Amino acid sequence: METDVFLNEYQKELDLKLSDKHRLNLANSNKKGEEDGKRNLPSVDDTFVTPYEHEIRNNYQAEVEELYKNGRQVLDDLKDRNYKPVSNELKELSPDKIQLLLNEAGKEKARKLEELNNNHLDTVKDIENSPHYQTSKKRFERIKNRWEEVTKKHNREELNIHFKPYWAYILLLFAIGIAEFPLNNQVFVSFRETPLLTLIMAGVLVITLPFLAHAAGKILKQAKTHKIYPFLFILLVLTVASVSYFTALLRTNYLEELGVPEEQLFLDQWTFFTIGIILFLVGTIASFFAHDDSNEFVEVYHKFHKEEEAFVKVEKEINDKRAAEKNEYDIQRKEIQNEYSEKTALFKNRIQDLNTQKIQIAGNYNKVLAFCQGMERKINSNFKEAIFNYRDTNLTFRNNHKQPKSWAEMLGNLNGYFSDIPELDKS
Repeated sequence: METDVFLNEYQKELDLKLSDKHRLNLANSNKKGEEDGKRNLPSVDDTFVTPYEHEIRNNYQAEVEELYKNGRQVLDDLKDRNYKPVSNELKELSPDKIQLLLNEAGKEKARKLEELNNNHLDTVKDIENSPHYQTSKKRFERIKNRWEEVTKKHNREELNIHFKPYWAYILLLFAIGIAEFPLNNQVFVSFRETPLLTLIMAGVLVITLPFLAHAAGKILKQAKTHKIYPFLFILLVLTVASVSYFTALLRTNYLEELGVPEEQLFLDQWTFFTIGIILFLVGTIASFFAHDDSNEFVEVYHKFHKEEEAFVKVEKEINDKRAAEKNEYDIQRKEIQNEYSEKTALFKNRIQDLNTQKIQIAGNYNKVLAFCQGMERKINSNFKEAIFNYRDTNLTFRNNHKQPKSWAEMLGNLNGYFSDIPELDKS
Protein backbone atom coordinates (compact mmCIF):
# COMPACT_ATOMS: atom_id res chain seq x y z
CA MET A 1 0.00 0.00 0.00
CA GLU A 2 1.31 3.47 -0.89
CA THR A 3 2.15 5.84 1.95
CA ASP A 4 -0.08 8.65 0.66
CA VAL A 5 -3.04 6.28 0.30
CA PHE A 6 -2.47 4.96 3.83
CA LEU A 7 -2.22 8.43 5.37
CA ASN A 8 -5.05 10.07 3.40
CA GLU A 9 -7.61 7.29 2.80
CA TYR A 10 -6.93 4.07 4.67
CA GLN A 11 -6.90 5.62 8.16
CA LYS A 12 -10.40 7.09 7.81
CA GLU A 13 -11.80 3.94 6.23
CA LEU A 14 -10.24 1.72 8.91
CA ASP A 15 -11.49 3.89 11.77
CA LEU A 16 -15.07 3.80 10.42
CA LYS A 17 -14.87 0.09 9.73
CA LEU A 18 -13.60 -0.79 13.24
CA SER A 19 -16.21 1.46 14.85
CA ASP A 20 -19.00 -0.29 12.94
CA LYS A 21 -17.66 -3.72 13.89
CA HIS A 22 -17.29 -2.70 17.53
CA ARG A 23 -20.91 -1.52 17.71
CA LEU A 24 -22.01 -4.84 16.21
CA ASN A 25 -19.85 -6.76 18.71
CA LEU A 26 -21.33 -4.79 21.63
CA ALA A 27 -24.84 -5.58 20.45
CA ASN A 28 -23.99 -9.25 20.09
CA SER A 29 -22.31 -9.31 23.52
CA ASN A 30 -25.47 -7.80 25.08
CA LYS A 31 -27.62 -10.41 23.43
CA LYS A 32 -25.31 -13.30 24.26
CA GLY A 33 -24.80 -12.04 27.84
CA GLU A 34 -28.56 -11.97 28.39
CA GLU A 35 -29.01 -15.48 26.96
CA ASP A 36 -26.15 -17.00 29.01
CA GLY A 37 -27.14 -15.07 32.15
CA LYS A 38 -30.66 -16.42 32.14
CA ARG A 39 -29.15 -19.91 31.99
CA ASN A 40 -26.56 -19.08 34.66
CA LEU A 41 -23.76 -19.77 32.18
CA PRO A 42 -20.89 -20.01 32.65
CA SER A 43 -21.19 -21.89 35.91
CA VAL A 44 -19.98 -20.18 39.07
CA ASP A 45 -17.39 -22.89 39.58
CA ASP A 46 -16.01 -22.72 36.01
CA THR A 47 -12.36 -21.69 35.91
CA PHE A 48 -11.90 -21.62 32.13
CA VAL A 49 -12.79 -18.91 29.61
CA THR A 50 -16.00 -19.56 27.73
CA PRO A 51 -16.00 -20.21 23.96
CA TYR A 52 -17.89 -16.97 23.34
CA GLU A 53 -15.20 -14.89 25.01
CA HIS A 54 -12.63 -16.77 22.90
CA GLU A 55 -14.72 -15.83 19.87
CA ILE A 56 -14.72 -12.16 20.89
CA ARG A 57 -10.94 -12.25 21.38
CA ASN A 58 -10.44 -13.89 17.99
CA ASN A 59 -12.60 -11.28 16.28
CA TYR A 60 -10.61 -8.38 17.70
CA GLN A 61 -7.31 -10.18 17.26
CA ALA A 62 -8.16 -10.59 13.56
CA GLU A 63 -8.55 -6.82 13.37
CA VAL A 64 -5.12 -6.38 14.91
CA GLU A 65 -3.65 -8.84 12.40
CA GLU A 66 -5.18 -7.01 9.46
CA LEU A 67 -3.93 -3.67 10.81
CA TYR A 68 -0.45 -5.13 11.23
CA LYS A 69 -0.44 -6.57 7.72
CA ASN A 70 -1.21 -3.24 6.04
CA GLY A 71 0.65 -0.99 8.47
CA ARG A 72 3.81 -3.10 8.46
CA GLN A 73 3.94 -3.05 4.66
CA VAL A 74 3.81 0.74 4.63
CA LEU A 75 6.41 1.03 7.39
CA ASP A 76 8.77 -1.41 5.66
CA ASP A 77 8.42 0.46 2.36
CA LEU A 78 9.16 3.78 4.02
CA LYS A 79 12.14 2.40 5.90
CA ASP A 80 13.72 0.07 3.35
CA ARG A 81 12.91 1.76 0.05
CA ASN A 82 13.00 5.42 1.10
CA TYR A 83 14.70 6.06 4.43
CA LYS A 84 17.68 3.69 4.17
CA PRO A 85 18.83 4.82 0.66
CA VAL A 86 18.70 8.46 1.76
CA SER A 87 20.55 7.68 4.99
CA ASN A 88 23.19 5.64 3.13
CA GLU A 89 23.73 8.40 0.59
CA LEU A 90 24.08 10.94 3.39
CA LYS A 91 26.74 8.75 5.02
CA GLU A 92 28.65 8.44 1.76
CA LEU A 93 28.49 12.12 0.86
CA SER A 94 31.30 14.36 1.99
CA PRO A 95 32.77 17.69 0.86
CA ASP A 96 35.40 15.76 -1.12
CA LYS A 97 32.72 13.60 -2.78
CA ILE A 98 30.69 16.70 -3.64
CA GLN A 99 33.78 18.35 -5.14
CA LEU A 100 34.47 15.20 -7.17
CA LEU A 101 30.96 15.32 -8.57
CA LEU A 102 31.40 19.00 -9.39
CA ASN A 103 34.69 18.28 -11.17
CA GLU A 104 33.08 15.50 -13.20
CA ALA A 105 30.22 17.82 -14.16
CA GLY A 106 32.78 20.45 -15.23
CA LYS A 107 34.63 17.91 -17.40
CA GLU A 108 31.37 16.76 -18.96
CA LYS A 109 30.46 20.38 -19.71
CA ALA A 110 33.87 21.02 -21.30
CA ARG A 111 33.55 17.85 -23.42
CA LYS A 112 30.09 18.82 -24.67
CA LEU A 113 31.19 22.39 -25.42
CA GLU A 114 34.24 21.17 -27.33
CA GLU A 115 32.12 18.72 -29.33
CA LEU A 116 29.53 21.42 -30.01
CA ASN A 117 32.22 23.91 -31.07
CA ASN A 118 33.86 21.40 -33.43
CA ASN A 119 30.50 20.57 -35.01
CA HIS A 120 29.76 24.29 -35.34
CA LEU A 121 33.09 24.99 -37.05
CA ASP A 122 32.61 22.02 -39.40
CA THR A 123 29.13 23.24 -40.32
CA VAL A 124 30.40 26.78 -40.97
CA LYS A 125 33.20 25.38 -43.14
CA ASP A 126 30.67 23.33 -45.10
CA ILE A 127 28.58 26.46 -45.64
CA GLU A 128 31.55 28.57 -46.73
CA ASN A 129 33.04 25.83 -48.91
CA SER A 130 29.86 25.18 -50.85
CA PRO A 131 30.71 24.96 -54.61
CA HIS A 132 28.18 27.64 -55.51
CA TYR A 133 29.69 30.16 -53.08
CA GLN A 134 33.33 29.35 -53.86
CA THR A 135 32.77 29.60 -57.63
CA SER A 136 31.04 32.95 -57.28
CA LYS A 137 33.73 34.18 -54.88
CA LYS A 138 36.63 33.21 -57.17
CA ARG A 139 34.92 34.76 -60.18
CA PHE A 140 34.32 37.98 -58.26
CA GLU A 141 37.87 38.09 -56.90
CA ARG A 142 39.29 37.75 -60.43
CA ILE A 143 37.19 40.59 -61.83
CA LYS A 144 37.86 42.63 -58.67
CA ASN A 145 41.64 42.34 -59.18
CA ARG A 146 41.15 43.30 -62.82
CA TRP A 147 38.94 46.23 -61.73
CA GLU A 148 41.58 47.48 -59.30
CA GLU A 149 44.20 47.37 -62.06
CA VAL A 150 41.98 49.27 -64.48
CA THR A 151 40.91 51.92 -61.92
CA LYS A 152 44.54 52.45 -60.99
CA LYS A 153 45.50 52.72 -64.64
CA HIS A 154 42.77 55.25 -65.47
CA ASN A 155 42.81 56.93 -62.04
CA ARG A 156 38.99 56.82 -61.69
CA GLU A 157 36.18 54.53 -60.64
CA GLU A 158 33.18 55.96 -62.52
CA LEU A 159 32.26 56.08 -66.20
CA ASN A 160 32.99 59.32 -68.01
CA ILE A 161 29.53 59.46 -69.62
CA HIS A 162 27.32 62.55 -69.69
CA PHE A 163 24.39 61.32 -71.78
CA LYS A 164 22.29 59.22 -69.39
CA PRO A 165 20.40 56.99 -69.42
CA TYR A 166 21.73 54.99 -72.33
CA TRP A 167 18.26 54.08 -73.62
CA ALA A 168 17.57 57.81 -74.23
CA TYR A 169 20.60 57.89 -76.51
CA ILE A 170 19.27 54.89 -78.45
CA LEU A 171 15.90 56.65 -78.86
CA LEU A 172 17.71 59.69 -80.23
CA LEU A 173 19.44 57.55 -82.86
CA PHE A 174 16.06 56.10 -83.86
CA ALA A 175 14.67 59.62 -84.11
CA ILE A 176 17.54 60.62 -86.42
CA GLY A 177 16.85 57.58 -88.60
CA ILE A 178 13.13 58.38 -88.76
CA ALA A 179 13.94 62.00 -89.68
CA GLU A 180 16.19 60.75 -92.49
CA PHE A 181 13.64 58.35 -93.94
CA PRO A 182 11.26 60.69 -95.80
CA LEU A 183 14.17 62.64 -97.29
CA ASN A 184 16.00 59.53 -98.51
CA ASN A 185 12.81 57.83 -99.69
CA GLN A 186 12.21 60.75 -102.06
CA VAL A 187 15.71 60.26 -103.51
CA PHE A 188 15.28 56.59 -104.34
CA VAL A 189 11.83 57.09 -105.85
CA SER A 190 13.68 58.70 -108.79
CA PHE A 191 15.13 55.29 -109.65
CA ARG A 192 11.61 54.17 -110.55
CA GLU A 193 12.01 50.82 -108.81
CA THR A 194 9.27 48.86 -107.12
CA PRO A 195 7.94 50.37 -103.84
CA LEU A 196 9.45 47.53 -101.79
CA LEU A 197 12.94 47.96 -103.30
CA THR A 198 12.69 51.72 -102.93
CA LEU A 199 11.76 51.23 -99.25
CA ILE A 200 14.71 48.86 -98.71
CA MET A 201 17.23 51.26 -100.31
CA ALA A 202 15.93 54.18 -98.28
CA GLY A 203 15.97 52.01 -95.12
CA VAL A 204 19.61 51.04 -95.64
CA LEU A 205 20.62 54.68 -95.80
CA VAL A 206 18.45 55.48 -92.77
CA ILE A 207 20.26 52.77 -90.78
CA THR A 208 23.68 53.74 -92.09
CA LEU A 209 23.60 57.38 -90.98
CA PRO A 210 22.80 56.75 -87.25
CA PHE A 211 25.33 53.89 -87.22
CA LEU A 212 28.06 56.15 -88.70
CA ALA A 213 27.15 58.89 -86.21
CA HIS A 214 27.36 56.36 -83.40
CA ALA A 215 30.78 55.14 -84.57
CA ALA A 216 32.07 58.67 -85.18
CA GLY A 217 31.13 59.87 -81.69
CA LYS A 218 32.65 56.85 -79.99
CA ILE A 219 35.87 57.08 -82.07
CA LEU A 220 36.15 60.79 -81.31
CA LYS A 221 35.67 60.16 -77.56
CA GLN A 222 38.35 57.44 -77.52
CA ALA A 223 40.76 59.11 -79.95
CA LYS A 224 43.44 59.45 -77.24
CA THR A 225 43.61 55.69 -76.61
CA HIS A 226 44.07 54.66 -80.28
CA LYS A 227 46.35 56.50 -82.69
CA ILE A 228 44.35 55.40 -85.73
CA TYR A 229 41.04 56.76 -84.39
CA PRO A 230 41.59 60.40 -85.54
CA PHE A 231 42.15 59.19 -89.12
CA LEU A 232 39.06 56.95 -88.90
CA PHE A 233 37.02 59.91 -87.64
CA ILE A 234 38.15 62.07 -90.58
CA LEU A 235 37.34 59.21 -92.95
CA LEU A 236 33.84 58.83 -91.45
CA VAL A 237 33.17 62.56 -91.72
CA LEU A 238 34.28 62.56 -95.38
CA THR A 239 32.16 59.48 -96.04
CA VAL A 240 29.05 61.03 -94.53
CA ALA A 241 29.71 64.32 -96.33
CA SER A 242 30.07 62.49 -99.64
CA VAL A 243 26.92 60.43 -99.08
CA SER A 244 25.00 63.53 -98.04
CA TYR A 245 26.26 65.46 -101.08
CA PHE A 246 25.40 62.77 -103.62
CA THR A 247 21.99 62.08 -102.05
CA ALA A 248 21.35 65.82 -102.16
CA LEU A 249 22.41 65.85 -105.84
CA LEU A 250 20.12 62.91 -106.63
CA ARG A 251 17.22 64.66 -104.95
CA THR A 252 17.96 67.84 -106.95
CA ASN A 253 17.89 65.88 -110.19
CA TYR A 254 14.59 64.33 -109.18
CA LEU A 255 13.16 67.76 -108.43
CA GLU A 256 14.53 69.07 -111.74
CA GLU A 257 12.56 66.40 -113.58
CA LEU A 258 9.51 67.58 -111.75
CA GLY A 259 10.06 71.10 -113.17
CA VAL A 260 11.35 72.92 -110.11
CA PRO A 261 13.14 76.23 -111.10
CA GLU A 262 16.97 76.16 -111.20
CA GLU A 263 17.31 78.85 -108.50
CA GLN A 264 15.15 76.76 -106.17
CA LEU A 265 17.11 73.60 -107.02
CA PHE A 266 20.39 75.16 -105.86
CA LEU A 267 18.87 76.13 -102.53
CA ASP A 268 17.19 72.72 -102.04
CA GLN A 269 20.45 70.89 -102.80
CA TRP A 270 22.45 72.61 -100.12
CA THR A 271 19.55 72.61 -97.67
CA PHE A 272 19.20 68.83 -98.06
CA PHE A 273 22.98 68.42 -97.71
CA THR A 274 23.05 70.63 -94.59
CA ILE A 275 20.17 68.73 -92.93
CA GLY A 276 22.02 65.40 -93.44
CA ILE A 277 25.23 66.85 -92.00
CA ILE A 278 23.38 68.37 -89.03
CA LEU A 279 21.64 65.06 -88.21
CA PHE A 280 25.01 63.32 -88.45
CA LEU A 281 26.62 65.89 -86.14
CA VAL A 282 23.75 65.58 -83.64
CA GLY A 283 24.19 61.80 -83.60
CA THR A 284 27.97 62.18 -83.34
CA ILE A 285 27.74 64.60 -80.40
CA ALA A 286 25.20 62.36 -78.67
CA SER A 287 27.45 59.35 -79.21
CA PHE A 288 30.44 61.34 -77.89
CA PHE A 289 28.68 62.09 -74.60
CA ALA A 290 27.10 58.60 -74.36
CA HIS A 291 30.43 56.75 -74.43
CA ASP A 292 33.42 56.49 -72.12
CA ASP A 293 37.01 57.38 -72.93
CA SER A 294 38.08 53.73 -72.76
CA ASN A 295 36.52 50.52 -74.03
CA GLU A 296 38.62 48.61 -71.54
CA PHE A 297 37.29 50.64 -68.60
CA VAL A 298 33.66 50.25 -69.73
CA GLU A 299 33.98 46.51 -70.23
CA VAL A 300 35.63 45.90 -66.84
CA TYR A 301 33.26 48.37 -65.14
CA HIS A 302 30.14 46.51 -66.27
CA LYS A 303 31.62 43.07 -65.58
CA PHE A 304 32.77 44.11 -62.11
CA HIS A 305 29.42 45.55 -61.05
CA LYS A 306 27.51 42.62 -62.52
CA GLU A 307 29.69 40.10 -60.69
CA GLU A 308 29.59 42.23 -57.53
CA GLU A 309 25.77 42.24 -57.54
CA ALA A 310 25.65 38.46 -58.10
CA PHE A 311 28.28 37.84 -55.40
CA VAL A 312 26.45 40.07 -52.89
CA LYS A 313 23.30 37.94 -53.33
CA VAL A 314 25.24 34.70 -52.87
CA GLU A 315 27.13 36.15 -49.91
CA LYS A 316 23.84 37.22 -48.29
CA GLU A 317 22.56 33.63 -48.57
CA ILE A 318 25.77 32.37 -46.98
CA ASN A 319 25.60 35.01 -44.23
CA ASP A 320 21.97 34.05 -43.50
CA LYS A 321 22.98 30.37 -43.19
CA ARG A 322 25.93 31.33 -40.97
CA ALA A 323 23.65 33.47 -38.80
CA ALA A 324 21.13 30.61 -38.47
CA GLU A 325 23.93 28.20 -37.54
CA LYS A 326 25.36 30.71 -35.04
CA ASN A 327 21.91 31.14 -33.46
CA GLU A 328 21.49 27.37 -33.13
CA TYR A 329 25.03 27.12 -31.73
CA ASP A 330 24.28 29.79 -29.10
CA ILE A 331 21.03 28.04 -28.10
CA GLN A 332 22.77 24.67 -27.61
CA ARG A 333 25.67 26.31 -25.78
CA LYS A 334 23.21 28.00 -23.42
CA GLU A 335 21.43 24.67 -22.84
CA ILE A 336 24.74 23.02 -21.90
CA GLN A 337 25.56 25.89 -19.54
CA ASN A 338 22.09 25.72 -17.93
CA GLU A 339 22.41 21.95 -17.52
CA TYR A 340 25.79 22.43 -15.83
CA SER A 341 24.39 25.15 -13.56
CA GLU A 342 21.48 22.91 -12.54
CA LYS A 343 23.84 20.01 -11.80
CA THR A 344 26.22 22.13 -9.73
CA ALA A 345 23.31 23.63 -7.80
CA LEU A 346 21.95 20.13 -7.23
CA PHE A 347 25.30 18.81 -6.01
CA LYS A 348 25.93 21.80 -3.76
CA ASN A 349 22.48 21.49 -2.18
CA ARG A 350 22.41 17.69 -2.21
CA ILE A 351 23.13 17.22 1.51
CA GLN A 352 20.48 19.74 2.49
CA ASP A 353 17.96 18.12 0.11
CA LEU A 354 18.74 14.66 1.47
CA ASN A 355 18.32 15.86 5.07
CA THR A 356 14.99 17.38 4.13
CA GLN A 357 13.92 14.11 2.47
CA LYS A 358 15.09 12.14 5.49
CA ILE A 359 13.09 14.31 7.90
CA GLN A 360 10.02 14.07 5.66
CA ILE A 361 10.28 10.27 5.32
CA ALA A 362 10.89 9.82 9.05
CA GLY A 363 7.91 12.09 9.78
CA ASN A 364 5.63 9.99 7.57
CA TYR A 365 7.00 6.79 9.10
CA ASN A 366 6.35 8.03 12.63
CA LYS A 367 2.86 9.22 11.64
CA VAL A 368 1.99 5.77 10.31
CA LEU A 369 3.54 4.11 13.37
CA ALA A 370 1.71 6.39 15.78
CA PHE A 371 -1.58 5.71 14.03
CA CYS A 372 -1.02 1.96 14.08
CA GLN A 373 -0.04 2.01 17.77
CA GLY A 374 -3.12 4.07 18.58
CA MET A 375 -5.40 1.80 16.58
CA GLU A 376 -3.85 -1.25 18.20
CA ARG A 377 -4.58 0.20 21.66
CA LYS A 378 -8.09 1.13 20.55
CA ILE A 379 -8.81 -2.40 19.28
CA ASN A 380 -7.52 -3.82 22.56
CA SER A 381 -9.72 -1.38 24.49
CA ASN A 382 -12.73 -2.31 22.31
CA PHE A 383 -11.99 -5.96 22.97
CA LYS A 384 -12.04 -5.47 26.72
CA GLU A 385 -15.14 -3.31 26.47
CA ALA A 386 -16.96 -6.07 24.56
CA ILE A 387 -15.85 -8.70 27.14
CA PHE A 388 -16.89 -6.58 30.12
CA ASN A 389 -20.18 -5.70 28.42
CA TYR A 390 -20.90 -9.38 27.98
CA ARG A 391 -20.06 -10.15 31.63
CA ASP A 392 -22.05 -7.23 33.03
CA THR A 393 -25.13 -8.17 31.03
CA ASN A 394 -24.66 -11.83 31.96
CA LEU A 395 -24.36 -10.98 35.65
CA THR A 396 -27.45 -8.79 35.49
CA PHE A 397 -29.66 -11.58 34.18
CA ARG A 398 -28.30 -14.34 36.49
CA ASN A 399 -30.70 -15.70 39.08
CA ASN A 400 -27.95 -16.11 41.66
CA HIS A 401 -26.14 -12.92 40.67
CA LYS A 402 -22.85 -14.69 41.37
CA GLN A 403 -19.71 -14.13 39.31
CA PRO A 404 -17.93 -17.21 37.81
CA LYS A 405 -14.48 -17.91 39.18
CA SER A 406 -12.93 -17.54 35.71
CA TRP A 407 -13.88 -13.87 35.71
CA ALA A 408 -11.74 -13.22 38.75
CA GLU A 409 -8.58 -13.58 36.70
CA MET A 410 -7.19 -10.44 35.04
CA LEU A 411 -8.28 -10.14 31.43
CA GLY A 412 -5.20 -10.40 29.19
CA ASN A 413 -4.44 -8.01 26.33
CA LEU A 414 -4.55 -8.89 22.65
CA ASN A 415 -1.28 -9.78 20.93
CA GLY A 416 0.13 -6.46 19.79
CA TYR A 417 2.94 -5.68 17.33
CA PHE A 418 3.44 -1.95 16.98
CA SER A 419 4.13 -1.01 20.59
CA ASP A 420 7.68 -2.41 20.44
CA ILE A 421 8.58 -0.75 17.11
CA PRO A 422 10.71 2.38 17.69
CA GLU A 423 10.29 5.64 15.84
CA LEU A 424 12.75 6.67 13.12
CA ASP A 425 15.30 9.29 14.05
CA LYS A 426 14.58 12.53 12.19
CA SER A 427 18.03 14.00 12.75
